[in-house]
Amino acid sequence: MAKIKDVAKLAGVSPACVSLALNGKPYVSAKTKKRIYNAIEQLNYRPNIIARSLRNKKTHTIGLVLSDITNPFFPEIARGVETKAREYGFNVILCNTDADPLLEKNYIEVLLAKQVDGLILTSVRIMDDLDKYTKENCPLVFINRKPPLSDFDFVGIDNVASAKMAVEHLIKLGHRKIALIRGEPASSASFSRYEGYRMALKEAGIPYSDNLVKIGYLRYESGYRAMESLLKGSPIPTAIFCANDIMALGAIDACVDRKVKVPQDLAIVGFDDIWVASLKNVQLTTVRQPRYEMGAKAVELMVERIIGKRKKTKRVILPTKLVIRRTCGANFKISRGKWPNL
Repeated sequence: MAKIKDVAKLAGVSPACVSLALNGKPYVSAKTKKRIYNAIEQLNYRPNIIARSLRNKKTHTIGLVLSDITNPFFPEIARGVETKAREYGFNVILCNTDADPLLEKNYIEVLLAKQVDGLILTSVRIMDDLDKYTKENCPLVFINRKPPLSDFDFVGIDNVASAKMAVEHLIKLGHRKIALIRGEPASSASFSRYEGYRMALKEAGIPYSDNLVKIGYLRYESGYRAMESLLKGSPIPTAIFCANDIMALGAIDACVDRKVKVPQDLAIVGFDDIWVASLKNVQLTTVRQPRYEMGAKAVELMVERIIGKRKKTKRVILPTKLVIRRTCGANFKISRGKWPNL
């Protein structure tokens, strides 16, 4: 069985350097780490994690709690977390809650019982327990959804500005009756996108209408049902802004089933830029979120806490980009409000 000195010899470094790399210390360059990990793979070296944990009271494990693994938005975050964690010598335990607050609470308590070195969360449904978890001396980093308290690390985007950018694009195309399929009200990200929508309308002098706002739950089915409701309602919208791409896909399918052409009859813009959005038969105009970078940055913040490099709270806001494709109708003449075959 290979030992740490064998890895060091093959990588051309000292055993101490190998130990630093395995323990996620920042003193080892990326180039040297790569040589060390290549040597580990060649020799099939397996460090004694239990022994290491007993020595430094660390498990070298991070818990990642996701809201909905079926939503393509989250796997890309998970990939960023796992890749960056591996660079620092950490393993990742992934838990999917299906947006169930009780399941989320249970997973967090299980992970804490396993003495993970830190937790990365994509939801804040456990607001009442946040103080309790901080007493566990386990660093918490939130992705995408801001916690209600300010003393937690956070990685995300400016949801208000990003949503405003999407709606302003529709306004520039000549739309005045712009509907919103928003996310659940309890989500800070969804509420911020709702605020961005309202802000864009107000600045353009467009009156707000409750009839043009439908609540979805960030799922395909809710986007489909919300679109059905808008197609039957009044006033008739000429454009739809959806709070995520999954709901936008549901909205598009609802239009297809009712012979409403996108974008000729109705413009649609989503949010996230999941991989499906760029498919030739979809071509969804959307706001791109840097999902992989969110996950990777969350690990960096986590490691800074774990190694004691930083004690102050840090909030990182990453840039977004409006990706213009077919569904917004930028290159089409829109027959505003004239829906055939309804």
